[in-house]
Amino acid sequence: MFYSNYKSVIFRNRLKISLIEGIRWHIFLKKNTILTKHTFDIICFSGSTLFRLIEFNFIHMTQIQSIGIPFQLSGFDILGSAQTGSGKTLAFSIPIIEFIYTIKWNILNGTASIVISPTRELTIQTYHVFRDLLQYHHHSHGILMGGANRKTEIEKLRRGQEILITTPGRLLDHLKSTIDFKYKNLQQIIVDEADRCLEVGFEDELNEIFKILPKKKQIVMFTATSNRQTNLISSFLFKKKPIYIDIKNGIQKNNLISILHGFTVCQIEEKLQLLFSLVKKNYNKKMIVFFSSCNEVKFYSSLFRLLNVEIVELHGKQRQTKRISAFFLFCKSAKSILFSTDLAARGLDIPAVDWIIQFSPPLDPKEYIHRTGRTGRGVNGKGKAIIFLLPSEIGFLKYLKKEELEMNEFRFPRIESFRLQKKVASLLEKNSYLSKLSKDALKSFIHSYKNYTLKEIFDLKKINKISLAKSFGIVNLKKIIS
Repeated sequence: MFYSNYKSVIFRNRLKISLIEGIRWHIFLKKNTILTKHTFDIICFSGSTLFRLIEFNFIHMTQIQSIGIPFQLSGFDILGSAQTGSGKTLAFSIPIIEFIYTIKWNILNGTASIVISPTRELTIQTYHVFRDLLQYHHHSHGILMGGANRKTEIEKLRRGQEILITTPGRLLDHLKSTIDFKYKNLQQIIVDEADRCLEVGFEDELNEIFKILPKKKQIVMFTATSNRQTNLISSFLFKKKPIYIDIKNGIQKNNLISILHGFTVCQIEEKLQLLFSLVKKNYNKKMIVFFSSCNEVKFYSSLFRLLNVEIVELHGKQRQTKRISAFFLFCKSAKSILFSTDLAARGLDIPAVDWIIQFSPPLDPKEYIHRTGRTGRGVNGKGKAIIFLLPSEIGFLKYLKKEELEMNEFRFPRIESFRLQKKVASLLEKNSYLSKLSKDALKSFIHSYKNYTLKEIFDLKKINKISLAKSFGIVNLKKIIS
């Protein structure tokens, strides 16, 4: 109904043809040129959008914005790959708002645009970006996600939502069961962090969603990494060849030079003492510590609180309200310590993080970049990142070097961990709940370690089991593992 006029309306009314020609020239002939000199006013945005961008001090477009926005405004399907922190959210949200504003979308036509995000935290963050950008507009926007009140969502869909930000599972649920969901006139669908959507098992949901939604629509997919799985799913979802934008190398180089990357080699029984020392020394900083499992986050968070260190924890086993509360509490804090799984590694824009500590190495070397991308954000952002490695894990560094990372060895004074181990063991003896958490954490660590893809580096047989148990405060290992 509306799609036939989509490209001509946007191209005629909102876009300078000279700009799109210039962008094409840069993409195809000067791929290594970083386009950060364009200001947002070079494109004919509505005053309501432009004023809001100025209020947030968004003056110059990032590379993904200066390339992606004109193509999306022109109605092209897009498959974009850009590193974390490159400004992808604004790159797809501004064209959505401008499209709805330009054609004067009527709420009676139902939903015009849908944005799909892999996690609830990223969905909430994207929703707030739209809420802020729409301050001087009058377009409705809503959020659909697991853990929220489904009846409230149904009522909002009945009234009509021009823009929807959603997780895949909850969207599919409403598409199948909510009668008043008006999606037949859908114009655009954006899949944010598409590679992450596939990693967490949403491939089947995405396939079903695209089968239900109208065939004639603009499709935009953004990823932080380009991999074979993403290319396979995109070949199925895109009915025609999309514009492919791959600028991750330029962004990666600019983003990572603002981060001091380092590693330290320590024994398994020294890791807890080293973490405790770093946290205490940087207590007035903002820090994220990454663990490999939810149970480890739960155990170490509880332990540190008993050691009089206030910790914010974020993991998939929390209730939705607690996850949201923890996320925004950490975002708003000037100094805070967050213990998290990789739930906080992708897409989340957390202001002014000083330190990234990887207590557990990531399952994949590329995930290292996503984790460290939580710091050093923005034009003048600076940050530090350190990864703890066991002597048997040093080979992991060669894979990081393949990502063109300059890794510095951080040396610390000889760590005496016996006193802390004794104190932790005493706490476990007195606290049955903490004791249960430690056992669950140890089991999860072993399970996670067996799932590493680099088997020649992450080999459980190379770790002393007694020392491993002591690192969790456990004295009697036989009751836990054989």
